[in-house]
Amino acid sequence: MAEIDDRAKEALTDVRRVGANYEENQQLTGLDIPVDLIRFKKFPVVDPPGKYLKSGHDTRSDISVHDSLELPDYAGPFNQNLRFSDFSNAALVNMLEMADEYYRVCIEGWAESVAKRYGSDDMHRIQSEAWNDMILPQLRVMTDSWMDLSDDETEGLITRTETEVATQLAANRIVLVNPYKPEPGWVRLPKERLVNLALGSHEYLLAAIESWAFAIVMRDGLDEMFAFQWTLWSEKLLPAAKDIKARWMGISGNTVEAFIKDIQVDATSFPGKAFEMTFEMPEEDVGIFTFNKCISVDQWEAMGRPDIAEKASHTSCPAAIIETAKMYNQNMKVEILAIPPRVSKDHVCCKWRLSIRDESDPEFIPTE
Repeated sequence: MAEIDDRAKEALTDVRRVGANYEENQQLTGLDIPVDLIRFKKFPVVDPPGKYLKSGHDTRSDISVHDSLELPDYAGPFNQNLRFSDFSNAALVNMLEMADEYYRVCIEGWAESVAKRYGSDDMHRIQSEAWNDMILPQLRVMTDSWMDLSDDETEGLITRTETEVATQLAANRIVLVNPYKPEPGWVRLPKERLVNLALGSHEYLLAAIESWAFAIVMRDGLDEMFAFQWTLWSEKLLPAAKDIKARWMGISGNTVEAFIKDIQVDATSFPGKAFEMTFEMPEEDVGIFTFNKCISVDQWEAMGRPDIAEKASHTSCPAAIIETAKMYNQNMKVEILAIPPRVSKDHVCCKWRLSIRDESDPEFIPTE
């Protein structure tokens, strides 16, 4: 395998930092990053490139306290214009508990899979690099963005987190430190602050996942990371994630509506610096969700490698969405309406349609 050169490593590190300015990191010529752009499965796309311009607004991060719906969970009907502030304070604390459990499952999954593939010693080395080189240096940015703390409170939080991480690393434990895990009394915080804590928990989760993935890229290259990541998600994380959302947010059933609600409150796709999405159900059994913004697409385009954005999308997103759809309903159909590479930054990153197959569909699976 050809190694990634130092210039590319530096650019990869800079563009993967929380809140990176992709315009400032835009490469005039594409970075030389070794990757197999031939031998990977490309999923069929319904519509031609360039059909869908960005439209709509991700309402989930809009905060309006005076007209909150005070939802106790998301067991009720799909809300196209859902705002996280529509949940009660107790439900928002549950959302934070959900995000914490999601985070723990992800990190334990990464650690166990890395140990299985590379051995325990290398797993602990990779974990140490992830924390000391990527996660902890970004903690202040994440804290300042979302936690609404005084300077002294911020310093105290960072010091406690660094100390706890160092202690767990020294003990060769899997590090599961999470400053966004709800504390007793958080239910009495202002709703605006709880929403921001939920959004911050998403950013923290993504930073942790990105850090583990980046260590694999630096060790064995992009192709190994793509293969590793899919095996991990398909075997361990997707089933666990569905169960976590069911328990904490009350999502149940085998309908398109259930799955699109699942995506709306998935801790890895909250709105913010990484993602902006819209959701719609034009018919009872048809759901459409769109990524107007996606961190992966933005990063690879900034590095001058939309071809890698294409591979990254095809090797992770369709299979994950299709597998989760099957967990809800064996006859749920997933169609890709748009996927990278995109024509311009004015176009959506990707767009998906969900529906239910009937007996006229050749892929219909009879059920008892």
